[in-house]
Amino acid sequence: MIGIKIIEKFVQGDRVGFDLVYKAYSSGMYSICLRYLRCDDDAKEVLQETFIKIYEARESFDTSRSIGAWIKTITIRTALNYIKKNYKMVLIEDETQFDAFSNPVVEEESNSMKDILKKALENLPDGYRVVFQLFAIENLTHKEIADYLGIKEGTSKSQYSKAKSMIKRMIENQKVTS
Repeated sequence: MIGIKIIEKFVQGDRVGFDLVYKAYSSGMYSICLRYLRCDDDAKEVLQETFIKIYEARESFDTSRSIGAWIKTITIRTALNYIKKNYKMVLIEDETQFDAFSNPVVEEESNSMKDILKKALENLPDGYRVVFQLFAIENLTHKEIADYLGIKEGTSKSQYSKAKSMIKRMIENQKVTS
């Protein structure tokens, strides 16, 4: 997206370089923040915190690597830390609690599969949603997710499986109510 000269200026602390990095990546990182946090104000706060961290860590960035991947990693970690600190992310282990969540109806004006899936993800309990996104969207392993979240690897696998089942039920319910 941006050239090596701009990245080098950014690493050196050049304000214009930072502004160009921010302009190139802030929109995409905001989308990631919003996907994890579901609240516009929280997403904006995490985005701001992310770019402060990026600026403070700029000198440690290896210019031979992808700056986009580096920024995305910092964004996800910042969002996860925000969730741990500010949300009551409940990892549901008890199957009876799963049944209580298993039949929500996704109400959406648009019937496109993308919109239905987006709404289904938004309606997942936080624990399911975060694990699902880390595994299915960010391509982390269950071991990496367990390390990120401070949970057991089996818990990550269980949360992912339950999230898939819940998404499937929500999509089936949407097709029935459409």
